[in-house]
Amino acid sequence: MTEEVSATPHRSYYGRWKPQRRPYWARGRSRDLAIALSVILLGATVGCSTPDESASPTACAAVPGVTDDTINLGMILSDTGTAASQAIGARAGADARFSSQNEAGGVHGRKIVYDLRDDQSDQGENLAAAKNLVEKEGVFGVFSATSVSTGSAEYLHSARVPVFGLAMEAAWGTYDNMVSYLNRFPSSVVFDTLGKFAKAKGVQRAVILTTGTSVASVAGAGRITSILQHSGIEVVGTVDYAPALTTPATIGRQIARTGADALFAPVTGDDFIDAYQGAMAAGADLKVGLGVSGYGHELLARKGAKMAGAYFYVAYLPFEADTVAQQTYLDAIARYAPELDPPDAQAAIESYITADLLIEGLQAVGPCPTRQGVLTALRSISDYDGAGLLPAPVDLTQGFGQSARCLTFVRVNAVGTGFDVEQPSVCGDQIAGGTS
Repeated sequence: MTEEVSATPHRSYYGRWKPQRRPYWARGRSRDLAIALSVILLGATVGCSTPDESASPTACAAVPGVTDDTINLGMILSDTGTAASQAIGARAGADARFSSQNEAGGVHGRKIVYDLRDDQSDQGENLAAAKNLVEKEGVFGVFSATSVSTGSAEYLHSARVPVFGLAMEAAWGTYDNMVSYLNRFPSSVVFDTLGKFAKAKGVQRAVILTTGTSVASVAGAGRITSILQHSGIEVVGTVDYAPALTTPATIGRQIARTGADALFAPVTGDDFIDAYQGAMAAGADLKVGLGVSGYGHELLARKGAKMAGAYFYVAYLPFEADTVAQQTYLDAIARYAPELDPPDAQAAIESYITADLLIEGLQAVGPCPTRQGVLTALRSISDYDGAGLLPAPVDLTQGFGQSARCLTFVRVNAVGTGFDVEQPSVCGDQIAGGTS
């Protein structure tokens, strides 16, 4: 499935629906603050990167996807299939960052545009989409917001096409053309952050929840197991949850029988909360029940009190911090992707940061970008701050396939109406060898 996206990415993909009420993040804020933020945004770039003010790009050698006034990208996401739930958020975040940069003058005088392809959550379709974008459309690089990017990884590496995206598969730590500020399943630089958090909470025995049909879930379980064991925490086993075949009560009893005092869940937010609630109802004595995804008000609005006491971690600052950079993000979403409500969807935030990283590379390489030049320029950045949204800078000189050194942990309050932030963020140490 294809969609052509012109100059400033449009949103016919979402329809033309807009929230009929004031966005939740603006409720309760003073009118003076709203005006002040508007003034700030009128006088400054929306985003962390400084726009280039040159009248026109320097004459450059021919490079695929680069014209005098545009950088042409391909975007591959899962609009349909099993991973489709993240598509709207992922595209909204990218649209917000690209559109704000374009409005500020683009990058070295060029606007960022993209052609969209749906890989239908299938590796074969992912490869077909990549070939179409590279061989037919001649794109400069690919923005990947999908969990099946393994399908095209080897092809894009052979073609030396830069790939920017949300790293949810092992391929992101294997191929040097695949760029992410965060890799959930890294093969190079790994930190013991999760283990430090668990030890601080008194965890001694952990059980891992997986969804066996998900490659990402199984890989995540292996990574979490190795980090916890490195930190001296016993992993008593894994419990596989197939929602179509197993009830939350049944999986909860299985978790309780392990005698674990912590549950770690590299699964969807919904599956984690179902299993967590089942375990608590079965009498499990959990010091920590932690999901790797699910932070945000969308899940909270649906699950409510069922989430009480559950932990989540994010590799960016949670919105309870209420920083200037977060207000910039929220304003960009409200302006360029208002259909995303609530706007704190994890996929949107991570996609926004990824788009900012791509812009950072284009700015760093200068007015005559090349595919390899962008990759080389990014490898020289030792303090990437994710548009001010990360808890600590990322050192890209250490490689693109690394995990987050610093994580912020949040816990759902006792009545399931909001998140309490664990202060401060937890920053880990590198695990010797990087692949343990």
